[in-house]
Amino acid sequence: MEVEVETMKYVAEAAKYLSLSIMCLVMLAVAKGVASVFTTFITCVSRNPNVKKEVSGYTLIGAGMTEAIALYALGLAIMVLFQ
Repeated sequence: MEVEVETMKYVAEAAKYLSLSIMCLVMLAVAKGVASVFTTFITCVSRNPNVKKEVSGYTLIGAGMTEAIALYALGLAIMVLFQ
C-alpha cells in the first residue's frame, strides 16, 4: 500500500509540472497574439495614415485584453506551483 502512495505522489508532481508547461504555452500564444495586434495596427496605419488616432485606441484595448489572458495564466501557474 505504501508503494502506491509514493507512486501517486510522483504522479501528482508530474501532473503539476505538465500543467505548468501548458500554461507556458498559453503565454506563448498570448505573445503571438499581441504581436499580431500590433502588426495589424502598423499595416493599417501604413495603408491609411489618417486613421491613426481612431485605430490606436482599439489597438491598446486589444493588446490589454490579450495581456489579461497571460496574467490569468501566470496567476494560475503560481498557484499550482506553490500549492
